[in-house]
Amino acid sequence: MKHRFFAAVLPLFILFSCSKAKQPDTESSDVLLTADDHAWYSFSDGSLVKTTAPQDAPLQPERPWTEAVRISSASSATGDGSTIPAAYALVNRTGVLVFNGDKMHLYADTALFADRSADNIVFQNDTPLFSLYKSTFFNTTVKTNQQEDKLHPFLAQFDPSSRIVYPVISCANLGLGAESEVTDFIWDGNTFICSVKTETDAKTDFRYLSVQPKAPLLSLTPVSAGKNLLISPTDRESFRSQKTPKPFGTAPDRLKKMLSVLPAETAFYITCSTTGGHSPRQYLKQQPDDDSVPLNAQALLADTYVCAMFSDGTTYISGALFGRHIIQNGKTSAFRLPKLPSGYEYSVFTISGTTLYAAWEETSFYKTGRSGFISVDLDRILYNKSGDN
Repeated sequence: MKHRFFAAVLPLFILFSCSKAKQPDTESSDVLLTADDHAWYSFSDGSLVKTTAPQDAPLQPERPWTEAVRISSASSATGDGSTIPAAYALVNRTGVLVFNGDKMHLYADTALFADRSADNIVFQNDTPLFSLYKSTFFNTTVKTNQQEDKLHPFLAQFDPSSRIVYPVISCANLGLGAESEVTDFIWDGNTFICSVKTETDAKTDFRYLSVQPKAPLLSLTPVSAGKNLLISPTDRESFRSQKTPKPFGTAPDRLKKMLSVLPAETAFYITCSTTGGHSPRQYLKQQPDDDSVPLNAQALLADTYVCAMFSDGTTYISGALFGRHIIQNGKTSAFRLPKLPSGYEYSVFTISGTTLYAAWEETSFYKTGRSGFISVDLDRILYNKSGDN
């Protein structure tokens, strides 16, 4: 789901030569991107448009973020080691964006995406799955579910072979009526813990379900899923305990080591996804007496590398990208994406091969206007520019 954090300029001495703190042990601590290193893209009329900068993209009407065309979630497959692992991004109200190295394609699906929000990308056997729902607060078509929405989907998959989106589980399969939507879930590879919102003219209720497939998840359809799910009620505390960020000290060791270059007092909230993995995990690093708003960051943990990006575009990476040797002999490398204009921010990112894709948005409180992504050639900035071949 989308997280909003409002913070001042990132106070990371790794990128500021005037800092009085000890310089961290990084050899490419401030790599500046050039015009040849990156390209900008925006969404317009259901398609990709190359642009010179986010502020030059075609104007878009501001809409609540659940209703706007924007990248809502992104991650990468693990791959089999022989070919570049694909990366995927959900384009809200549009379809699925597939990245293969420096190649990309937007697979639009108006039937499933046109009046629904898409979020929560996870994987099963390297196949992306995600939720489809209607915001009961902003979506004016939510009350037409019973009359017009025959599918009323909860979970869908994008088949990497056919490049088609298929519904997997419907709300009806969970015993939910037309007035109910699964607005969030947690998937651990065996069980979904779902947050269900039910809105009527009289009241709004929340309840929580545990849903465990009895058959292989990718084999399910709304026709077969009903008899192949173990469904039981759970409580809000169980759901929230899994959504509550854990102390950063419990984060994966490689992520902790990479970000150890930051000042000890830097507070941040980081969402960590694993390539080809299940629901991301959230971690919070903050001193007990610190009441500041934590910085917001995203991380991607792969077998051979780990990468983290803060919302201002400051990015840290260590390890080896696909088909390449270890960057800087295992030391943390850092670079900054181009600074965005006021009112714009970076959100989520993913990596395929040696290309990083970071989503950007024009934001105003809870609304989004223009949106798109930047593609960054990591081969140039992390290997060629450091003198490696």
